[in-house]
Amino acid sequence: MAARAGITVALAVVVGAAVIGAATLTAPHAATRSPAAASAGLQVVGYADASDTTAAQLNASRHQLTTVGIDGINLLPGGAGVEDVPAAASTLLTQTHALGKKAELLVGNFDSSLGDFSPELAASLLGSPANIHSVVGDLAGIVTSQGWDGITVDLEALTPDDTAGLSSLLAQLHAALPHSSISIALTATPGAYADLGYDLHAIDQYANHVVLMAYDQHGPTWSKAGPIGGTPWVKKSLQSLLDVVHASKVQLGIAGYGYSWPTHGTGRQYSDSAARALAKKSHVTAVWNSTQDEWHATLPDGTVLWWSSARTYAQRVSLAKQYKLGGVAVWSLGLSDPLK
Repeated sequence: MAARAGITVALAVVVGAAVIGAATLTAPHAATRSPAAASAGLQVVGYADASDTTAAQLNASRHQLTTVGIDGINLLPGGAGVEDVPAAASTLLTQTHALGKKAELLVGNFDSSLGDFSPELAASLLGSPANIHSVVGDLAGIVTSQGWDGITVDLEALTPDDTAGLSSLLAQLHAALPHSSISIALTATPGAYADLGYDLHAIDQYANHVVLMAYDQHGPTWSKAGPIGGTPWVKKSLQSLLDVVHASKVQLGIAGYGYSWPTHGTGRQYSDSAARALAKKSHVTAVWNSTQDEWHATLPDGTVLWWSSARTYAQRVSLAKQYKLGGVAVWSLGLSDPLK
């Protein structure tokens, strides 16, 4: 998802050396789920990086979750195929199903050599009908053989030249996997989504769920300090999307992390809890911004922190209800406060 882009992710929280076995998971009990999202009928998606999400973190949010989006696999160089599903992702699939939740596999165009999403890699797929056909076949085979409940398409850094290919990819996935969920993650913008390579009419037609990645409004390598996804910006981005896409399909993406902006050097990403801990260790009182619905603090050395929290999550759930959306989606379970 977009939180990976444009910055080397240096997590400030230790999430465990090994993923705990599925046997340690606690079975879900629907009656104990929080009314915040569950009783409103909202879908709640928690995204999980297979490399650093533990069974304990899945467990901590189990009463809220309806689906876990597992990250995942990326396109191979040349765009004609996808990587093999790593063992850690398969383990999370098993653990997610043990909790009685659905699991979707993320497929993206992240290039580890760049540390970012690759426009060239996306174009190599979306500009070639043959590659689209091949990738759809690969994904359909993975879903069918491994028991995934769906696919989340997470192609980022797109241009208008990619629009037709993206629409074709979604249409073919929809046809190849008629009984599976096809989701697409969209980069949020208060402006024209067409400028980002999205044909919203086609997306509305072929995607079961549209995840608005309403975060990374600000970040250490691309902007001055500011909220990760402030409420006014989220509302504008949401309204532009809802002009075309049915609200019932939209899942509002929620940041579950923060960033730092030091006076010298490069900032980093923090988990919610690590951002709080850093402010406390620095003997600084964090301030809740009631306009942006996020926390911020300035450390003694001038470093600025902004981060989301469980309080942000609750506000976003209320916003999803207000707009009659289909659900919410949190990036990520390895970074965010447990979903309550």
